[in-house]
Amino acid sequence: MKRKIGIAIILVLLLVAGRFAFVKFAETQTAKGRAAAMVPVVAMSTVDEAEVANSIETSGRITAKYSVDIVAKVSGSLLSKHFNEGDYVKKGQLLFSIDPQEYAIAVNKASASLQNAQAVAFRAEKDYERAKELVAKDFIAKSTYDQNLAEKNVAKANIRSASAQLSDARRLLSYTKITSPVSGRIGMVNVTEGNYITAQTGSLARVVSLDPIYVNYSLDSKQFNQLRNDTIMPTVKQNEPIRVQLTLPDGTVYKYEGDEDFFGNEISQTTGSIPLRATFKNPEHTLVPGDFVKVKIFSNTKHKRLIVPQAAVLQDSTGRYVYTVDADNKAVQTYITTDGEYGDNFIIKDGLNAGDKYISYGVIKVMPGSPVKIMSNEEYKQKMLDEKAALEAEDNSKAAEEDNKQAQTAED
Repeated sequence: MKRKIGIAIILVLLLVAGRFAFVKFAETQTAKGRAAAMVPVVAMSTVDEAEVANSIETSGRITAKYSVDIVAKVSGSLLSKHFNEGDYVKKGQLLFSIDPQEYAIAVNKASASLQNAQAVAFRAEKDYERAKELVAKDFIAKSTYDQNLAEKNVAKANIRSASAQLSDARRLLSYTKITSPVSGRIGMVNVTEGNYITAQTGSLARVVSLDPIYVNYSLDSKQFNQLRNDTIMPTVKQNEPIRVQLTLPDGTVYKYEGDEDFFGNEISQTTGSIPLRATFKNPEHTLVPGDFVKVKIFSNTKHKRLIVPQAAVLQDSTGRYVYTVDADNKAVQTYITTDGEYGDNFIIKDGLNAGDKYISYGVIKVMPGSPVKIMSNEEYKQKMLDEKAALEAEDNSKAAEEDNKQAQTAED
């Protein structure tokens, strides 16, 4: 009997021990599964080379190609304006009207004077023709002929004088209609209707052209020589324009590139810089004269440079870095020095070499020194697509379930 009880106790102990071992094994496997699930999945890429044009950045200011003050050329009462302040006006468009009555009267007087001179000249011409016939037959004295000739010439001169006076009177009359000399946006009116204005009144309003538009900037002598040396190399085509790019105050890159079309003929002795100018299209009038922008000037020659996508680059207090992987498949912070941007990439100056591999996808979940699971780019992209599809399916399922609940609630 005692023997049976001992065997039973041993069996119970074995069962308890087995149960404990099974639980521990299950916990270990679960921990391993969780640890494996926590290892970030990444994809790696190779540092590429690209043909990159050297660039120089500086600040610039937008200026109008034409900036014209509208002034009166004749005196008179300002009758009306024919635009709204801030309108875009076209070249030749009527802007202001000055009382024309005084100048219309002057035109009529000049016209009458011309007609009178023409009549006198007609009579002088006839007298001259008769005198010419009579002097040939010795019916009149030569002095009488000379007098008729002189009167004829004086009459012709009077016609020219009267004609000039009429043209001048018409010119002054035309000035009573003030038109825009250029196309552009007109500003505020400085003198309102009803005021008597003269040429000394000053600007009635100002028109600034908007398309095309200038951007003025300057480079110091070192930058200018760098740009010039990169532009006059034998590989550069003759007269090939230098590309210029703008970054607007809100940080966006302007959609049109400009061409540098002017640089000064000397370096300033006070600032050590030389002025330059680029011309840009501005059909949407995005660029406003007077605004400040960031200017990026590209040389006409290209050089092979290492590039890395900006999305793969992180930054901390030490600087910019990418993740590389060591022999144990653990992430390593590799700090880099950048030298500007090329599209969506950073240009690498130091820290990586051509052919080096770096983590290009999944970099956000990586921790320094932590293990990573490496997939090919194609496998990683497919994994992302599968996860996105699973999330969408789950969202659709939850939405359908919520719709069914609401429908059931409505029925109840």
